[in-house]
Amino acid sequence: MMNECAQIVLRVQPMSTEDCRTTVIEAISRLEGVKTVNVDLTSGVVRVDGAVGDRELVAAVESVGRRALVVTHTRGVGQSSGPRAAGQSSSSSWLKLQLFMKLMRRQVDCCGD
Repeated sequence: MMNECAQIVLRVQPMSTEDCRTTVIEAISRLEGVKTVNVDLTSGVVRVDGAVGDRELVAAVESVGRRALVVTHTRGVGQSSGPRAAGQSSSSSWLKLQLFMKLMRRQVDCCGD
């Protein structure tokens, strides 16, 4: 287990049903250090917050019959040095996530039927 909090974004396939979402969430949630798991079924994107390593996450997802690829990994999330104003998020992490989502939409638009 890692000591430093991180925000890890994974691309997981195949995922198309609520059962898929539940299976992936349960597999990842069992890992020590995981705080939150969010799954977007439409894009296959899984966002994990906590003190857990990439290899552990990929192994957990693959143990339930899915393929996983780490897209981004941001260390130090949630360990700010001071209070933030209400509604303000980590701009770097937010921008990375927004860029990733734009790229995913382009890929779907490009490769869709």
